[in-house]
Parts: sequence; C-alpha cells; structure tokens
Amino acid sequence: MTDRATRRRRSDATSNADRVVAAARRVFAREGQASLEEVAGEAGVGIATLYRHFPNREALTGAVFRLLLDEEVAPMVTAISREEPPRRAFMLIAERLLDLIDRERGLISSLTSFAVLAEDLLTEFVEPFGVLLRTAQEAGDVRDDLVPDDIPRVLQMLILGLSTTPPPLRRRYISLMFDAFTPGNPEPLPPLTAEVSLAEVRTGIAALAATRPAHPPDAERP
Repeated sequence: MTDRATRRRRSDATSNADRVVAAARRVFAREGQASLEEVAGEAGVGIATLYRHFPNREALTGAVFRLLLDEEVAPMVTAISREEPPRRAFMLIAERLLDLIDRERGLISSLTSFAVLAEDLLTEFVEPFGVLLRTAQEAGDVRDDLVPDDIPRVLQMLILGLSTTPPPLRRRYISLMFDAFTPGNPEPLPPLTAEVSLAEVRTGIAALAATRPAHPPDAERP
C-alpha cells in the first residue's frame, strides 16, 4: 500500500470515529439509554465500524465526555480562572459543571459509572486548580492546608450531591461548601496520604451504579 493510500485510510478511520462520537452525543442527549446500534445508524456506519473504534459502551461514552471536556470544560475553566478571584472562580466552575450535568442527563444515564468517569476527568484539572489555589492562599483568602488534589474531589462531591437540586438552592450549598475553604480558626484537616487510594475513594460511590436502570442490551461485537 502506498503512503498516500495509508494516509487516506487513516483519515477515513479518524473521520468515522469522529462521526460516531458526534452521533453518540446527539443520540444519548435525545434518548438517554439508547443502544449502540442506534448510535451506529445515526452516524451512518455499521455496528462493526463502531466497535472497531469503541469496543464497549463505556469507551464510547468516555469519548463523548472527552469531547465535552475539550470543547467546553477546559475553555470554561481557563476563562473563569483568568477573570475571577479564586474563591468565586471555584464556585462558578462548580455551577457551570452542574449546568452541564443538567443539560447532558441523557448522556449520563447511558453510563454505568458516572462517578468514576467524573473523577477521572476532573483529576486532569489538578494543575490549573493548583494555580488558583496557590494564588488564593498567597492572598490569604483560602486556608493553607488545602492541596490541589482536594479540589477535584470537592467538585466531584458537589456534582454528585447537588446534581438533582434546583439551581437557586444549589448555589446556597455551593457557597456553604466553599466557605469551608476560608481561613479563620478551622480545625486542621487530616493529612491526605498515599494510603487513600483511588480505589478506596471510589468504594463509597460504587453503589450509585447499582441504582441506575439498565440500558438496552447492545449487540455482541462482530
């Protein structure tokens, strides 16, 4: 096969993958727990092509969330971090993430473990969250025993705990949560150690998947 033909095949494969992800975003938003056959039909590809790129439902929904992360969440975090003081920036980021969850409920219902995926994606923002946190700590606006790894976990708790709460009430509890960030005379935090593993953090939220209705069975991979 010539180099040109190889490049063409790779381009076609990338195009098919992009079409499947875009179709999945539309179908899950519209129908929630849709089958992968419906996604393939929406994308105009065969089910074998879908499975070639995404071996299971979790891989596909993860790719859709990755698209949302790149196109919406990352620019939002960057813009808010530039324009707002740190405490307000953290509160706005939490509010915007909850707005996104509201809008994408169909997509979330197609997941077997949204809590785990949310944690994985939020953890990618430890570095920009750390910059915000250090700025706030240097200004004396945030308690100095918080560490960057705390921020994704706090946001995850807010997302999971407030995702079904009406926005006006939601803002009240977001404000209350972030009041815990402010200095004063707080009780010192227990240390965050290596013994608190990712698996242990996930144990407390694993039961959420058991309460979610099952999605339609997908065809076996060809």
